[in-house]
Amino acid sequence: MNMDRFEKGPREILNPEIQKDLLVLEEQEGSVNFKFGVLYAKDGQLTDDEMFSNEMGSENFDKFLNLLGDTVALQGWAGYRGGLDTKNDTTGLQSIYTVYQGHELMFHVSTMLPYSKENKQQVERKRHIGNDIVTIVFQEGDDASSSFKPSMIRSHFTRILHMDSECQRN
Repeated sequence: MNMDRFEKGPREILNPEIQKDLLVLEEQEGSVNFKFGVLYAKDGQLTDDEMFSNEMGSENFDKFLNLLGDTVALQGWAGYRGGLDTKNDTTGLQSIYTVYQGHELMFHVSTMLPYSKENKQQVERKRHIGNDIVTIVFQEGDDASSSFKPSMIRSHFTRILHMDSECQRN
């Protein structure tokens, strides 16, 4: 191959497929915005199916969410949405959002994502939280830290940060 034919320096990419692939790569690698999962676990819950099935959190969980950011209405939300639906309420009515050091953060909160009585595994909730790189697990109870193990969350993608309710009392 004759390397003298190639121009040095940047040039416009005209192939639409390559343009599309480069845009996806840029969005993934150059992101200044982040989405994090927040999973509420009641005392004694040992499987992700149980944790994802919690319809509501506790008072301590609500206090923790207030530390993370502001509760925002998703309908018509114009900021970073982190993959949440801001038009048709298919991913819930509200979420937690903040800006930290110039980065927008949207939290996928398990109890704010739609719950389905027919779906034991809560696939829609898992679809969002399971694709987040970081999931914060807030576990309720007096001896919560000894009962939770990251292996309880079945994901090849997520990294786990465990937060128990004791942290809120200090």
